[in-house]
Amino acid sequence: MAATRILPLAEKASLTAGSNNATTVSNATVVRVLASSGPVVVVRTDSSNSIIGSFTMLANTSELVEKYPTDKLYVTGGNAEVAKVGFTG
Repeated sequence: MAATRILPLAEKASLTAGSNNATTVSNATVVRVLASSGPVVVVRTDSSNSIIGSFTMLANTSELVEKYPTDKLYVTGGNAEVAKVGFTG
């Protein structure tokens, strides 16, 4: 399996659990999410805060999440780190 190459586009940020901490992550279309404090549920909403989807991440794992620039992400169950990234060729 080939390794994914990631292009950092902004400084990482801490994301404290709770829907009131929802963020567009600088209007990112690709976000690297790291479950830094136990397992978390990652929730994606639209700009009106209607839930589009969610998934669970185990502690100390990372995932790349694709979204529209105005969509928001928040986590429940623990804290996470998020960063706006892109893919390289």
